[in-house]
Amino acid sequence: MKLRIFKTFVTTLAIAGLGAGAAVSTAAQDATTADDTETRQHAVENIRLLFAALNSEQVDGEIKNVLVGCIYQNSMQEITVAMDKAIAANPEELDRTDTGAMLGLMAGICGFQPEPTGEAPAQPR
Repeated sequence: MKLRIFKTFVTTLAIAGLGAGAAVSTAAQDATTADDTETRQHAVENIRLLFAALNSEQVDGEIKNVLVGCIYQNSMQEITVAMDKAIAANPEELDRTDTGAMLGLMAGICGFQPEPTGEAPAQPR
């Protein structure tokens, strides 16, 4: 199951265009204008996802550490606004009902960078 979540996670990061330096702080500027009922409902869903991930044995410890650090340094409103922006930019690829995709998106927004999978490229001789 860890492998499935990880593959979904890597795909989600690629779809959302997230990588190094994808920080929540860019959404902080927009957070004050996004305080509405829908954003609050999404924040509740994201908190549930966060707690489920932290309590799951299927989520890697490194991802859990990134999520805890993120929630420590950022408000849930900032995280939610950043997630909402990514979902709005990619509605066909990012489905709120896909917990693997949402966890991947949250972790990516929080700065998690998965190690590249596959073998290293061949070295020239």
